Amino acid sequence: MFKKTQLSALVAIVTLTGAAAASAEISGNVSLVSDYSFRGISQTGEKGAIQGGFDYAAESGLYVGTWASNVEFGTESSTEMDYYIGYAGEAGGLGYDVSYLYFDYEGDAEFDYQEFALGFSYGDLSFGVNYSSEYLGDGGPDFLYPYVGYSMALTEGLSLDLHYGYSDIDATDFWGPGEDSYSDYSATLGFSAGGVDFGLAFVGTDLDDSVVAGSDDRLIFSISKSL
Repeated sequence: MFKKTQLSALVAIVTLTGAAAASAEISGNVSLVSDYSFRGISQTGEKGAIQGGFDYAAESGLYVGTWASNVEFGTESSTEMDYYIGYAGEAGGLGYDVSYLYFDYEGDAEFDYQEFALGFSYGDLSFGVNYSSEYLGDGGPDFLYPYVGYSMALTEGLSLDLHYGYSDIDATDFWGPGEDSYSDYSATLGFSAGGVDFGLAFVGTDLDDSVVAGSDDRLIFSISKSL
């Protein structure tokens, strides 16, 4: 498992690399959402969240970044911090992205975990898989998340993004009685104007929402700005 000392080293790399690379691309983002949904399940009790992050991208394809959001699980944790490093490129029209992600839950360190990700894109189509050997903390089950997405431009400034993912968890009743591996899906209508992005997403899963809170079908509104 990725230990706290290694996490500190990754944070140092993100900070020092960004500070030393004035000629590289450094970007930021901030968002307001009516619900923080992650793989179809609300992370905020279907309440609003403020989110944001910073990224450094080198011309070589290497990138590092961090992202944060408030969360509400009914535990001590109120903040999720994500750290990631990866390499992206393109060959023969096929885009690829190999990355490492660390999920850090302030106040609930026992739930911190890591994922490895491999993603591809071809035109408007995207697909890939994420893997964790200890999902949601030390001793957690193996986790595999294959997904596919499709993005299309409808008119100038208006887009439609479709997504399907499958959380394959190597544990029985992981989310509750009769609820382990599951599918999530979303359709997001996006609109950009004046440098601001607006989104209206239909999000859901095939979990029983009476067992897994925040897994029901719902609409989520977002407004975001790149910095």
